[in-house]
Amino acid sequence: MKGAVARLSAGAVAEQRAFRRAIQSMPRPVPWEWARPRLVPLLAGPRFDQPGEAIVRAVAPIGCAIVFGLDLDGATPLVDEMVAERWECSPDQLLHAAMTNLRGRAALVDPAAVTRGTLSGRVIRLLREPPACASSLVLVPDELVRVLGSHDQIIAAPGGATLLSLPVETPPAIVAQIVIDLESQEPYPLMLDPFLMLGGDLVWAGENSPGAPFE
Repeated sequence: MKGAVARLSAGAVAEQRAFRRAIQSMPRPVPWEWARPRLVPLLAGPRFDQPGEAIVRAVAPIGCAIVFGLDLDGATPLVDEMVAERWECSPDQLLHAAMTNLRGRAALVDPAAVTRGTLSGRVIRLLREPPACASSLVLVPDELVRVLGSHDQIIAAPGGATLLSLPVETPPAIVAQIVIDLESQEPYPLMLDPFLMLGGDLVWAGENSPGAPFE
């Protein structure tokens, strides 16, 4: 446990340093033409806005909440409403630009980057990519299928840079145990319900009605 805490603390410190370097490298104020090719959609984790802060949020077609970040080589500062207003961009305009960029980045993810391992006695597959890529693949299902395959599977996103694939027959209690274990290793866990790929179609457990597969 101490080792896990040490890794978690080191990861958080490194991410904070990268964030500070990224902020210092940004032009002030940030022009839209500079920001547009760096804008990416990110799965929204647990976060409450600070006083005077209003992060721009939207709902992805799959049903989960997303935020918008600027991909700055390992750091992704989030876009707030004040900045979006200065750019004269609506959430829909931000979403269009961010999704265009995500598709370009997702197309570069090599399926060979997916690694196999075991957790809780189950064979799993894991993709770890830069923060703006791995978990956001669920927002572009065609690229997700290219990387993870179209077979039936459970997909979870413990953190921004981590995507997990489990056999579809894995019991929900085991899925929860494995995801929580991986979330405990993340500096900023997403704490999202898992996704389910069935017949090549992706759904989010948070959108499922009573009696759906995760219940």
